[in-house]
Amino acid sequence: MIDVVFLLIIFFIVSTNMFQQDNAVLVDLPEAETGILPQEQQAKRLTVSISNQGTLYAGTEILTTERLRQLMIRARKDWGEEAEIRIRPDKKIRYGTVKPVLRMAAESGILRVSFAVLPSP
Repeated sequence: MIDVVFLLIIFFIVSTNMFQQDNAVLVDLPEAETGILPQEQQAKRLTVSISNQGTLYAGTEILTTERLRQLMIRARKDWGEEAEIRIRPDKKIRYGTVKPVLRMAAESGILRVSFAVLPSP
């Protein structure tokens, strides 16, 4: 019985840590009047945060465009058509900063792209 309890504790610690890494970089998310609420945390999702300076992050790792391309290609290879990219842009950045990320996703064969936003008041 104690073994089962310890396994459950380890599971929740690991899953909480993975969830926190997706949101590790603080960005001021844009607001949206409409949208779809995200489903539960998906294991086949690569989250890319874009700071107000245009710096790209995956978790807490600062990414170059080449490193991001490698991560996307690997995600597509490992997860197939279920691979998804979630973009967490700062609301102060311009579309020109997001466009290369969208292009890399398409070139990598990842067609599922979502944006993290806050509901407008």
